[in-house]
Amino acid sequence: MITFKSSSDLSKFPNQHPALPLASELLKKIGPECGYLVLIEEGDLYVDFPELRCRLADIPWDGATMLGHYFHAIHLTNNQFGIGFLIPDAPWVQGKLRSVLEELVS
Repeated sequence: MITFKSSSDLSKFPNQHPALPLASELLKKIGPECGYLVLIEEGDLYVDFPELRCRLADIPWDGATMLGHYFHAIHLTNNQFGIGFLIPDAPWVQGKLRSVLEELVS
């Protein structure tokens, strides 16, 4: 799991990561006072942020869309702050999490 709170955090991406252009575009639209972006990687099961602590599959999502090969799912913590999650459309994303994301996208 990699957290991006500003465009300077994009340096956390491994070289040539396929989500880099997408994350860059999304961060341009998110002000630091409005939220941040999280890249989910294989093996990530839990989130532990000050605003949200739970299993990834149990996050109360407020919406999701497909952007390329990624689900872009949003959890709003209040009316002014949200956390965007980039979740790869990969075989390891399965069970309850996949079901919920696919339902939100449809």
